[in-house]
Amino acid sequence: MKQIITITLLLLFISCKTDSKKPVVEKSVKTEKVKKELIFPNDFLGIYKGNLVNTTSNGLEDIPMEFHLLATTDSLKYDYKIFYGTEREERAYTLIQTGNKNIYELDENNGIILPIAQSRNTLFSTYEVAGNLINNSEVFYEDRMDFMITMSSLENKEETGESAGYKVNSYPILVMQQATLYKVEVELHNGK
Repeated sequence: MKQIITITLLLLFISCKTDSKKPVVEKSVKTEKVKKELIFPNDFLGIYKGNLVNTTSNGLEDIPMEFHLLATTDSLKYDYKIFYGTEREERAYTLIQTGNKNIYELDENNGIILPIAQSRNTLFSTYEVAGNLINNSEVFYEDRMDFMITMSSLENKEETGESAGYKVNSYPILVMQQATLYKVEVELHNGK
């Protein structure tokens, strides 16, 4: 019996040994297709559609939504339009590139111009309207965009404590709006 075990172990050992004279063949590594880096705003021009979910203390409301980001004849300006509801209530704005590639302006075309920060194909803005603090972000992907807004009342400020000598306040969120909108039509760059 010992002899059988010894022979089996010897055969196993010999089969595991590699011949140092034979070249080692490496397994081929799959190379993934390298994706082109998408650049805001030109690579995201188009029309996006979906539903906006509006969340309040009264519950959820599902609202049809459409977003347009389209080139104009001015290479520094873009049509930025939002449509809400089945009646397609339009908000027609103009997105303007500034001298800083990470800062844009959103002209509401009524005397109000909001600064917008851009990083990694995401727009960020915070502003106050009628005593409410509004935070907005829009994340652009190749085939869709995520649209998010939160609203807090400045009157509902809560003092949450102090740490390292800094006073910390919070503003409970009253309204949340979220939408994933899918690209349905692509506008050619700079209206061409």
